[in-house]
Amino acid sequence: MSDKALSLPGMEGVLDTLSEAQLKSREARRVFEAQEGVEPWMEDYWRLLGEGWSWRQAVFMLWAAQPADRRLPPTQGELATDVLRLTSDRVIREWKANNPAMASEIAKLVKSVLVKHRPQIFQALVEAASNPNPRAHADRKLALEMLGDYSREQTLRLGQELPEDMSEASEEELRAIALGTPRGKDGDGDS
Repeated sequence: MSDKALSLPGMEGVLDTLSEAQLKSREARRVFEAQEGVEPWMEDYWRLLGEGWSWRQAVFMLWAAQPADRRLPPTQGELATDVLRLTSDRVIREWKANNPAMASEIAKLVKSVLVKHRPQIFQALVEAASNPNPRAHADRKLALEMLGDYSREQTLRLGQELPEDMSEASEEELRAIALGTPRGKDGDGDS
């Protein structure tokens, strides 16, 4: 059966164009997936495919999760044309505009870099925080905050509880509060 037999009236050449676009996509995907084992984020790529993202969307999200100064290729347009084999980055702009889940997935990818290095981060924190050098003060403070042994929110107590409504306090009571002296029932300092 020839292509012409498959074409509907007014649709001549559409199948040829469609198959050409599919061939470009398949070849670009083959080239990208040939990097398996070379790039550390290929595990994330396969996870994204398993979650139902297209291979192009997965590659875009992985690219977008990289620090801007480390992205290769450096621009979204070059990613679209050189890696994804699209004619422009218009499709990527449409993905971002129409799919809010994509932005949250990119945020998860950014965070996953830290999660994957969590043991090394904690080990470095332990080594730095246990260093007696005064320069390690910030690391000790962070470690103690994480353990709940230290809080930045410290309460300063002046030796006595202040009344909730200061407007009804007498002048002697206000003076005693200002001086930090205890107040008795009659305001003479005796309790």
